[in-house]
Amino acid sequence: MVSVAATRPTAEASQVAIGEFLGAMQSLHGDALRTVVRFGSAVAGEVFSGHSDTNLLIIVDRLPLSVLLTNAPAVQKWTAAGNPAPLLLTVDEWRSSADIFAMEYADILHRHEVLLGTAPFDGVRVQPEDLRLHVEREVMGKLLQLRRAIMAVGNDQAQQLSLLLNGLSTLMVLFRGVSRVGGVVPPTDYVRLSQEVGGLASLEAKPFERLVQHARREVQIPASDVPSVLTGVLIGMECLVAYLNRAGGIARTGSAAS
Repeated sequence: MVSVAATRPTAEASQVAIGEFLGAMQSLHGDALRTVVRFGSAVAGEVFSGHSDTNLLIIVDRLPLSVLLTNAPAVQKWTAAGNPAPLLLTVDEWRSSADIFAMEYADILHRHEVLLGTAPFDGVRVQPEDLRLHVEREVMGKLLQLRRAIMAVGNDQAQQLSLLLNGLSTLMVLFRGVSRVGGVVPPTDYVRLSQEVGGLASLEAKPFERLVQHARREVQIPASDVPSVLTGVLIGMECLVAYLNRAGGIARTGSAAS
Protein backbone atom coordinates (compact mmCIF):
# COMPACT_ATOMS: atom_id res chain seq x y z
CA MET A 1 0.00 0.00 0.00
CA VAL A 2 2.86 2.36 -0.73
CA SER A 3 1.62 5.72 -1.94
CA VAL A 4 3.37 6.83 -5.10
CA ALA A 5 3.96 10.52 -5.77
CA ALA A 6 2.20 12.03 -8.76
CA THR A 7 3.20 14.90 -10.97
CA ARG A 8 1.77 18.32 -10.20
CA PRO A 9 2.02 21.77 -11.80
CA THR A 10 3.11 23.90 -8.80
CA ALA A 11 3.29 23.78 -5.00
CA GLU A 12 0.87 26.69 -4.84
CA ALA A 13 -1.69 24.82 -6.92
CA SER A 14 -1.33 21.85 -4.59
CA GLN A 15 -2.09 24.01 -1.55
CA VAL A 16 -5.21 25.37 -3.23
CA ALA A 17 -6.28 21.83 -4.10
CA ILE A 18 -5.81 20.73 -0.45
CA GLY A 19 -8.03 23.54 0.78
CA GLU A 20 -10.75 22.74 -1.73
CA PHE A 21 -10.55 19.03 -0.98
CA LEU A 22 -10.78 19.53 2.78
CA GLY A 23 -13.82 21.72 2.30
CA ALA A 24 -15.43 19.06 0.14
CA MET A 25 -14.75 16.34 2.72
CA GLN A 26 -16.28 18.43 5.51
CA SER A 27 -19.34 19.14 3.41
CA LEU A 28 -19.79 15.53 2.32
CA HIS A 29 -19.16 13.72 5.61
CA GLY A 30 -20.27 16.23 8.23
CA ASP A 31 -20.01 14.89 11.78
CA ALA A 32 -18.95 11.46 10.48
CA LEU A 33 -15.55 12.90 9.45
CA ARG A 34 -13.09 12.19 12.26
CA THR A 35 -9.83 13.45 10.84
CA VAL A 36 -7.79 14.27 7.74
CA VAL A 37 -4.05 13.72 8.17
CA ARG A 38 -1.22 14.52 5.78
CA PHE A 39 1.67 12.04 5.83
CA GLY A 40 4.53 10.85 3.66
CA SER A 41 7.45 12.81 2.26
CA ALA A 42 5.59 16.12 2.51
CA VAL A 43 6.04 15.94 6.29
CA ALA A 44 8.57 13.12 6.80
CA GLY A 45 11.24 13.93 4.24
CA GLU A 46 11.98 15.84 1.07
CA VAL A 47 9.58 16.71 -1.72
CA PHE A 48 11.10 16.57 -5.18
CA SER A 49 10.33 19.29 -7.67
CA GLY A 50 7.61 18.26 -10.11
CA HIS A 51 6.06 15.62 -7.86
CA SER A 52 3.25 15.68 -5.33
CA ASP A 53 3.79 13.90 -2.04
CA THR A 54 0.50 15.12 -0.58
CA ASN A 55 -0.64 11.80 0.85
CA LEU A 56 -3.84 12.09 2.89
CA LEU A 57 -5.35 9.72 5.45
CA ILE A 58 -9.08 10.27 5.94
CA ILE A 59 -10.82 8.54 8.84
CA VAL A 60 -14.60 8.50 9.02
CA ASP A 61 -17.30 6.66 10.95
CA ARG A 62 -18.72 4.72 8.01
CA LEU A 63 -18.21 4.19 4.28
CA PRO A 64 -21.29 2.69 2.60
CA LEU A 65 -21.56 2.68 -1.19
CA SER A 66 -23.67 5.83 -1.14
CA VAL A 67 -20.89 7.74 0.64
CA LEU A 68 -18.23 6.47 -1.77
CA LEU A 69 -20.31 7.56 -4.75
CA THR A 70 -20.90 10.96 -3.16
CA ASN A 71 -17.14 11.29 -2.62
CA ALA A 72 -16.33 10.38 -6.22
CA PRO A 73 -16.38 13.86 -7.84
CA ALA A 74 -14.15 15.41 -5.16
CA VAL A 75 -11.67 12.51 -5.28
CA GLN A 76 -11.64 12.55 -9.08
CA LYS A 77 -10.85 16.27 -9.06
CA TRP A 78 -8.15 15.73 -6.43
CA THR A 79 -6.40 12.99 -8.38
CA ALA A 80 -6.85 14.81 -11.71
CA ALA A 81 -4.85 17.67 -10.18
CA GLY A 82 -1.93 15.23 -9.85
CA ASN A 83 -2.37 14.14 -6.23
CA PRO A 84 -2.26 10.55 -4.94
CA ALA A 85 -5.65 9.08 -4.10
CA PRO A 86 -6.43 9.48 -0.38
CA LEU A 87 -6.30 6.58 2.04
CA LEU A 88 -9.89 6.29 3.25
CA LEU A 89 -10.64 4.19 6.36
CA THR A 90 -13.32 3.87 8.99
CA VAL A 91 -12.34 4.36 12.63
CA ASP A 92 -12.60 0.61 13.31
CA GLU A 93 -10.49 -0.23 10.24
CA TRP A 94 -7.83 2.26 11.30
CA ARG A 95 -7.59 0.78 14.78
CA SER A 96 -7.34 -2.82 13.52
CA SER A 97 -5.02 -2.61 10.49
CA ALA A 98 -1.59 -1.74 11.88
CA ASP A 99 -0.44 -5.32 11.34
CA ILE A 100 -1.19 -5.44 7.61
CA PHE A 101 -0.15 -1.87 6.77
CA ALA A 102 2.71 -1.69 9.24
CA MET A 103 5.07 0.39 7.10
CA GLU A 104 2.50 3.10 6.36
CA TYR A 105 1.31 3.16 9.97
CA ALA A 106 4.89 3.56 11.23
CA ASP A 107 5.39 6.44 8.81
CA ILE A 108 2.11 8.11 9.77
CA LEU A 109 2.56 7.70 13.52
CA HIS A 110 6.14 8.96 13.46
CA ARG A 111 5.52 12.16 11.56
CA HIS A 112 2.22 13.59 10.38
CA GLU A 113 0.20 16.78 10.13
CA VAL A 114 -3.41 16.85 11.28
CA LEU A 115 -5.34 19.02 8.83
CA LEU A 116 -8.83 18.46 10.24
CA GLY A 117 -10.31 16.94 13.37
CA THR A 118 -8.53 14.85 15.99
CA ALA A 119 -6.45 11.86 14.92
CA PRO A 120 -7.42 8.65 16.79
CA PHE A 121 -3.82 7.52 17.23
CA ASP A 122 -3.84 6.67 20.95
CA GLY A 123 -3.25 2.97 21.51
CA VAL A 124 -2.28 2.27 17.90
CA ARG A 125 1.07 0.47 17.79
CA VAL A 126 3.18 -1.20 15.10
CA GLN A 127 4.82 -4.48 16.07
CA PRO A 128 8.45 -4.86 14.92
CA GLU A 129 7.94 -8.18 13.13
CA ASP A 130 4.85 -6.89 11.34
CA LEU A 131 6.93 -3.95 10.16
CA ARG A 132 9.85 -6.09 9.00
CA LEU A 133 7.61 -8.46 7.07
CA HIS A 134 5.71 -5.63 5.40
CA VAL A 135 8.89 -3.76 4.44
CA GLU A 136 10.45 -6.95 3.07
CA ARG A 137 7.36 -7.64 0.96
CA GLU A 138 7.29 -4.09 -0.41
CA VAL A 139 11.04 -4.05 -1.15
CA MET A 140 10.81 -7.39 -2.95
CA GLY A 141 7.86 -6.09 -4.93
CA LYS A 142 9.85 -2.99 -5.88
CA LEU A 143 12.76 -5.16 -7.00
CA LEU A 144 10.48 -7.26 -9.20
CA GLN A 145 8.93 -4.10 -10.62
CA LEU A 146 12.38 -2.68 -11.35
CA ARG A 147 13.45 -5.81 -13.18
CA ARG A 148 10.32 -5.72 -15.35
CA ALA A 149 10.83 -2.02 -16.09
CA ILE A 150 14.45 -2.56 -17.11
CA MET A 151 13.43 -5.19 -19.61
CA ALA A 152 10.67 -2.92 -20.91
CA VAL A 153 12.97 0.05 -21.66
CA GLY A 154 16.02 -1.93 -22.74
CA ASN A 155 19.20 0.05 -23.45
CA ASP A 156 17.49 3.43 -23.80
CA GLN A 157 19.46 5.42 -21.21
CA ALA A 158 16.99 8.31 -21.10
CA GLN A 159 14.17 5.90 -20.23
CA GLN A 160 16.39 4.09 -17.74
CA LEU A 161 17.03 7.35 -15.89
CA SER A 162 13.37 8.28 -16.09
CA LEU A 163 12.22 5.00 -14.51
CA LEU A 164 14.74 5.48 -11.67
CA LEU A 165 13.63 9.05 -10.98
CA ASN A 166 9.93 8.18 -11.20
CA GLY A 167 10.46 5.52 -8.53
CA LEU A 168 12.72 7.55 -6.27
CA SER A 169 10.02 8.87 -3.94
CA THR A 170 8.75 5.32 -3.36
CA LEU A 171 12.32 4.15 -2.75
CA MET A 172 12.71 6.72 0.00
CA VAL A 173 9.48 5.51 1.62
CA LEU A 174 10.97 2.02 1.62
CA PHE A 175 14.24 3.35 3.00
CA ARG A 176 12.39 4.93 5.92
CA GLY A 177 10.84 1.52 6.60
CA VAL A 178 14.24 -0.20 6.45
CA SER A 179 15.66 2.34 8.90
CA ARG A 180 12.90 1.61 11.36
CA VAL A 181 13.43 -2.14 11.01
CA GLY A 182 17.07 -1.46 11.92
CA GLY A 183 15.99 0.48 15.01
CA VAL A 184 16.99 3.86 13.58
CA VAL A 185 14.89 7.02 13.34
CA PRO A 186 14.92 7.82 9.59
CA PRO A 187 16.78 11.04 8.70
CA THR A 188 14.61 13.53 6.82
CA ASP A 189 17.46 14.33 4.41
CA TYR A 190 17.43 11.75 1.63
CA VAL A 191 21.20 11.63 1.12
CA ARG A 192 21.65 10.91 4.82
CA LEU A 193 18.80 8.39 4.68
CA SER A 194 20.51 6.59 1.79
CA GLN A 195 23.76 6.48 3.75
CA GLU A 196 21.98 5.19 6.85
CA VAL A 197 20.33 2.38 4.91
CA GLY A 198 23.62 1.62 3.18
CA GLY A 199 25.25 1.10 6.56
CA LEU A 200 22.44 -1.08 7.86
CA ALA A 201 22.15 -3.31 4.80
CA SER A 202 25.82 -3.26 3.71
CA LEU A 203 25.00 -1.78 0.32
CA GLU A 204 26.64 0.94 -1.76
CA ALA A 205 24.66 4.13 -1.10
CA LYS A 206 26.28 6.22 -3.84
CA PRO A 207 23.84 5.33 -6.69
CA PHE A 208 20.90 6.37 -4.51
CA GLU A 209 22.68 9.54 -3.40
CA ARG A 210 23.28 10.46 -7.03
CA LEU A 211 19.61 10.01 -7.86
CA VAL A 212 18.62 12.27 -4.96
CA GLN A 213 21.13 14.92 -6.06
CA HIS A 214 19.85 14.69 -9.64
CA ALA A 215 16.24 15.05 -8.48
CA ARG A 216 17.27 18.09 -6.41
CA ARG A 217 18.92 19.49 -9.55
CA GLU A 218 22.22 19.75 -7.70
CA VAL A 219 24.41 17.36 -9.72
CA GLN A 220 22.98 15.90 -12.91
CA ILE A 221 23.69 12.31 -13.94
CA PRO A 222 25.20 12.24 -17.44
CA ALA A 223 23.82 9.71 -19.87
CA SER A 224 27.10 7.80 -19.86
CA ASP A 225 26.73 7.15 -16.10
CA VAL A 226 23.13 5.91 -16.18
CA PRO A 227 23.96 2.20 -16.70
CA SER A 228 26.31 2.19 -13.69
CA VAL A 229 23.72 3.97 -11.51
CA LEU A 230 21.04 1.52 -12.64
CA THR A 231 23.35 -1.39 -11.86
CA GLY A 232 24.03 0.03 -8.41
CA VAL A 233 20.34 0.49 -7.64
CA LEU A 234 19.53 -3.04 -8.82
CA ILE A 235 22.28 -4.56 -6.67
CA GLY A 236 21.28 -2.33 -3.77
CA MET A 237 17.68 -3.55 -3.89
CA GLU A 238 18.89 -7.15 -3.88
CA CYS A 239 21.01 -6.34 -0.80
CA LEU A 240 17.97 -4.82 0.90
CA VAL A 241 15.90 -7.97 0.36
CA ALA A 242 18.72 -10.11 1.76
CA TYR A 243 19.13 -7.80 4.79
CA LEU A 244 15.43 -7.88 5.63
CA ASN A 245 15.32 -11.65 5.21
CA ARG A 246 18.28 -12.01 7.58
CA ALA A 247 16.57 -9.71 10.07
CA GLY A 248 13.55 -12.00 9.94
CA GLY A 249 15.70 -15.04 10.61
CA ILE A 250 17.27 -13.35 13.63
CA ALA A 251 13.83 -12.40 14.95
CA ARG A 252 12.54 -15.97 14.51
CA THR A 253 15.61 -17.45 16.21
CA GLY A 254 15.27 -15.05 19.12
CA SER A 255 11.60 -15.85 19.50
CA ALA A 256 12.26 -19.60 19.51
CA ALA A 257 15.03 -19.21 22.09
CA SER A 258 12.75 -17.29 24.45
